Amino acid sequence: MKRSLHTTFLQIAFLCTALCSVFFLPACTTPSADNAGLTLRLIHINDTHSQFDPSPAAFKNADNQPLYTFIGGHPRLLTQAAQLRQQARQDATAALFLHGGDAFKGSAYFELFEQRINIDILNRMNIDAMALGNHEFDIGLNKLADFIDNVNFPVLAANVDTSAEPILADSENLKPYQLFVLENNQLSAIASISQAAGRELVAVLGLALEDMRAISPDTGALVFDSEVASAQRTVDSLQQQGVKHIIALTHLGHQRDLALASAVNGIDAIVGGHSHSLLGDFRHWYLGQQRPYAELITNPDGVGRTCVVQAGQFAQAVGQAELTFNRDGRLTACSGGNTLLASRDYFSSALRTDDSRIDSQAQQATARFVARLPGTAIVEENLMLRAVLDNSYLPAVREAYGKVISVTDAEVAHVRLPGSGGSDQHGSKLAGHIADAMLWYLNTDDVQRLMKKPVQLALIGAGNIRAPLPAGEIREGNIRLEVLPFNTPLSVLSVTGSELRALLSGIISQSVVAGAHTGKYPYVAGMRYTAKQNGPDTAILTQLDIQQQGRWQPLDDKARYTLVTTSYLADGNDGWQLLQQLQAEKTDRVDMVLRQQQPALYPVTKVEAKADSSGKLSFAARYYNLPALPCNSEGVDCKVAAQAFIDYLQAKPELWQQQREPTVTLLR
Repeated sequence: MKRSLHTTFLQIAFLCTALCSVFFLPACTTPSADNAGLTLRLIHINDTHSQFDPSPAAFKNADNQPLYTFIGGHPRLLTQAAQLRQQARQDATAALFLHGGDAFKGSAYFELFEQRINIDILNRMNIDAMALGNHEFDIGLNKLADFIDNVNFPVLAANVDTSAEPILADSENLKPYQLFVLENNQLSAIASISQAAGRELVAVLGLALEDMRAISPDTGALVFDSEVASAQRTVDSLQQQGVKHIIALTHLGHQRDLALASAVNGIDAIVGGHSHSLLGDFRHWYLGQQRPYAELITNPDGVGRTCVVQAGQFAQAVGQAELTFNRDGRLTACSGGNTLLASRDYFSSALRTDDSRIDSQAQQATARFVARLPGTAIVEENLMLRAVLDNSYLPAVREAYGKVISVTDAEVAHVRLPGSGGSDQHGSKLAGHIADAMLWYLNTDDVQRLMKKPVQLALIGAGNIRAPLPAGEIREGNIRLEVLPFNTPLSVLSVTGSELRALLSGIISQSVVAGAHTGKYPYVAGMRYTAKQNGPDTAILTQLDIQQQGRWQPLDDKARYTLVTTSYLADGNDGWQLLQQLQAEKTDRVDMVLRQQQPALYPVTKVEAKADSSGKLSFAARYYNLPALPCNSEGVDCKVAAQAFIDYLQAKPELWQQQREPTVTLLR
């Protein structure tokens, strides 16, 4: 009878907490203060992608008029995190500052200074631990090892076996987990449980993507084990050693975080990344509404609960979750929210020029209005960090932007999934223009003299595009350093109509799952489609047309179509594996790079799928008499998608004054 009453008591506590989380109420009080244990605050960020400067943003003021401003950036992150830590100290509450991975790639700063700027800036942030993200592999294992060995916080991945990879095998700072000991309501990192001397412990374990090899090709001989099995094995080991409080710091995406919470016993909270999920309602910032912050998910044992959080992208927001435990170490409450970091500069024009800055009286009134917006705080930049960026890095970044190639009066937005981030059912405007540019470029006279085969369709994944285009002058650097920073050779191959239909249906179905990683979502040119979500993890194509001789015609399942996409996707990465399967034995594919600024073609014989010791796949194109494309050779430029877009913008100065017909429609 006692046990039954205790279970009912816990269920009531969890129901109270769940209601708090859904409705963003203050933390619930648990029914028994006498049994109170540790209270822990988790301050967290993720997917910062080297966005050290603020991002442009928009909102409507009290008079329902649009205004333009900036949000986030690392100097604001530092201010906010420091304030939250100070508040925790004043409240005699333990706190940790965690990074959910993907610090690399996504800005001009990174393209110029790579891991070195992340070492410098992140070492100033007082971070306690970071998850290993997929984009940390973008510039090779040697540079990743340099980052890991030189940051002043551990990089965590309990499911990564480094033993066969000499570059990372001896790294002391790439760990399965980090232990923190509680003393005087503060947490300090320790190397082993023996150092705890009986004091209370918190463990933070890391998890990387188990299918990393199919997302980040340059992973060497690393082995990525099962997320669920590795998590349960690590939790069990920690609990056997007396650790009661366990946090998972993951870079899996919100969908997988929710699944992890329902499949593993003993994780108190999951601090996530990868899916760029700004949990909560931020429609007032045109950033959409996603699942609630701090959802409590029941573990397989039916008793334990796991609190799941994530904090968006691009250093725009900071999350804070407060976890309350009883004396037995059982989580009894979880609450909190994401806070978007706003500035005090407001403009009437998206160009954000000085002459569009609103007057000082209006600035003050607007600041008061912004400060009252839900999930928003006006935060000043940390002046010392701002000075480091301005003096050490910004001059080289400004010089690298090059000449003006276009001008737009309004921001050209990019979102991954249609309907997210304040977009409509057609999604990213920018992605459509980039797909148009790829198709246009492949059909130019210079390329066709080599190709000798017109290209009918273009496809690009939303994650290939890393930033929107800001209003105002567009320079080459905006494209090559921010929007399309990857070395992305273009691949041309043919598929049947039925294969194209299956490819699109599969990718879209993977993308519509709640909390899914949506970087794989397809944007297109030369074709148009309407997809309708008809289940929690399925979507069907209700329309699929091909543009032929200026007219839309239904796709012919038996016909063959020639398409262009990036070599990354053509190899089958990031959920596009059907393309690899179609090329497993042979292919008519050719890949394009630029040699001395001129297109050069490399025929592909097939695309191989190779399994590591854990059965995880990686994909690689095989070329005639060539081990790999010469992207690192002098005079070779593999940023072909970026150059195609630059040439397209220069050839079409009227582009931004025209309305593009949508080619993507997603109904949910």
